[in-house]
Amino acid sequence: MTDLPATPGTPDPDRISQPELARLAQAAADRFAPHLRSAEDAVRASEQSLADARAALARAEHTAANKRYQSDPLVFMRVTVSEELDALARKTTPKKIRANFRYLLERAVELAEGEVAGYRTDLEAARRERDHGVESCRQAEQAAQVELEAARAMQQRVCDAERAAREGLALLRE
Repeated sequence: MTDLPATPGTPDPDRISQPELARLAQAAADRFAPHLRSAEDAVRASEQSLADARAALARAEHTAANKRYQSDPLVFMRVTVSEELDALARKTTPKKIRANFRYLLERAVELAEGEVAGYRTDLEAARRERDHGVESCRQAEQAAQVELEAARAMQQRVCDAERAAREGLALLRE
């Protein structure tokens, strides 16, 4: 069989009509729109996450730089209790021993209270450093940067998929 030449003015039966092409283009746009928006939203959320991580890092660095030295009063309290115990051993009269023991008891109770409070304070400081310290903020910033790069790569792949569909549509028009 031979192909018959198309006569002028007669539509080619193998070609897709313009209304059908327009409908296909609209269908492709409609099907890709939610994915393009989702990809854009993911990139925007990653950018915000990175900005938040950088702000947290700046706050943590500022806090670390402005942190003042604070001596531990427990060191002195431990020495005081030890000295009071030594002094109690040197007392000779029962009245002095009882008076010194009451003083020693007060200091020892204060030391015990300080030890418990110091332990809790140290735990809280360690948690705070682990969650909001400079190093944890740096790691969070790096993770946010990696997430942003991944989101941008995903967005590019979505755009590439849409471009492939548009190129296929362009081939149909030829």
